Amino acid sequence: MKEVILVSGKDCNLCREAQLLVSQINLKDCIITTVDIYSKRTYVDKFWDKIPVILYGEKELLWPFDKEKIIKFLD
Repeated sequence: MKEVILVSGKDCNLCREAQLLVSQINLKDCIITTVDIYSKRTYVDKFWDKIPVILYGEKELLWPFDKEKIIKFLD
């Protein structure tokens, strides 16, 4: 299984939109984990002005993205 991390923030409208997009995609081979940006200092340092962000392995998908971009990113 692939581990996909959605880095988001509390009270973030874009993050809620990203969660909705991810939930609409059939990601049967993926485990999706949503983490708060403040859960790791490295997330804050790197993404404080970029959330939502999707992480997969060493790759990062920064907002804005849509369903098609997410699917291509995870291929």
